Amino acid sequence: MNKEEFLSFAEGYYKELESLKEAPTFYDYEKDLEAIMRKMSCEYMEKQLGEGSVTENRRKKKR
Repeated sequence: MNKEEFLSFAEGYYKELESLKEAPTFYDYEKDLEAIMRKMSCEYMEKQLGEGSVTENRRKKKR
């Protein structure tokens, strides 16, 4: 993933991150931020690893 692809990826989460400003309490802000970042990091990791890294049998050793 190059810089342009990453910026495009991160831009998809911009509206969600901006909506955090309307959280009524700091606890709600922190809870929602953590959920967004967890979702974003999982999606980023999947894109980085690619679909080819997952085998049908997860127990099978790679050679």
